[in-house]
Amino acid sequence: MQDAARPAVSRAWWLARAALVGGGVFSCRLGTANPLLVISGVAAWRAWRRGELAGTPRARALAPPLIAFTAITIVGVAFSFDPLVSVGLLPRLLLFLTVPLAAALVDMTWWRYLIAGLAGMCTVMGGWGIVQYVQGASDPALRIAGPMSSYMTYAGWIMVVVLLLWAELVLHPRGRWWYLLPAALVGSTALVLSYTRSAWVGCVLGLLMLAAVWQRRLLLVYPLLAVLIWLAVPRAVLDRALSIFDLQQHANYDRVCMMISGIEMIRDHPWTGVGLDMVRRIYPLYRRDDAPRWRTPHLHNNMLQIAAERGLFAAGAYLWLLGAFLTATWRGLPHLSGGARAAVAGTLIAVVGTTAAGFFEYNFWDAEIQYLMLILMGAGVGRVEAATP
Repeated sequence: MQDAARPAVSRAWWLARAALVGGGVFSCRLGTANPLLVISGVAAWRAWRRGELAGTPRARALAPPLIAFTAITIVGVAFSFDPLVSVGLLPRLLLFLTVPLAAALVDMTWWRYLIAGLAGMCTVMGGWGIVQYVQGASDPALRIAGPMSSYMTYAGWIMVVVLLLWAELVLHPRGRWWYLLPAALVGSTALVLSYTRSAWVGCVLGLLMLAAVWQRRLLLVYPLLAVLIWLAVPRAVLDRALSIFDLQQHANYDRVCMMISGIEMIRDHPWTGVGLDMVRRIYPLYRRDDAPRWRTPHLHNNMLQIAAERGLFAAGAYLWLLGAFLTATWRGLPHLSGGARAAVAGTLIAVVGTTAAGFFEYNFWDAEIQYLMLILMGAGVGRVEAATP
């Protein structure tokens, strides 16, 4: 009986890994990613019951902040402006299970599959955006979005994958440059043409972190690189980049107004927030009279949105999660080499870039970006756990 059962166990173990990696690759298409992640979870549960997950990494350093964030969110629902609406959003918290799943399932073999799949998807998504740009989506008012519903989600997802690909190319190409380099170039081109400043900021800081991991002396070359980029990119892109520093610019001033309104929400509801999905509903009550927009789906800042929606304790748990991840991966890098070091560095760089972009966009709960980021966080810490006693 045991011999007869062994092939089924093996299939469950393989299916869990393949579905999880597929969920990461297709994170830009939620209709495909959602069933893949469910399949991965069910298959992993079967493998766990048979003992196949024994001794695998679990991303233990990330468990306490994830549990704290989840518990605080659940408690806060009772104090929401509309508890019935907020409670309906709680199942989304199950996505946090992706972190220990990725730690246990994504070894170096499956990491290479994940990177290869993301390279292919980045080529498709980046090419799609470039075609849109050529066909007329070449203005900040009409931006490329690929097949996604939002141009900011599109640029944010492309940014994450581009940072991963450049990390792999710089730190451990191992004969894969022939598909990594074209994908990185196509994705980088689409990112530049996206006119999405938050993604640009995230990409720049991610690349700075890449230089710090690779050769810190290269940081001295970045000013020269910035001058070369300045001379090479179109004038419209430069004007868009410089507009970051103009507080009177329409979108910038809108964010200033959102920040002021968000702070007022936090002052009124510091511990539990206004409730899940309530910021967009009550924003008109807190809106400044001179704010450009009457309504907004969120406050365009991770910390501000989490604190206003879930309270200051939840914002603290979010910072704890970031700190735990950054500490674990940064300290783990000296113990790693070759592909494992490139993989962990790639996840570190991607999280730094996404966090930086999150100062100007609420990307922590943006599903397409969040799905991929949670898989990367679990995989990164998992590789550190596997390499250190």
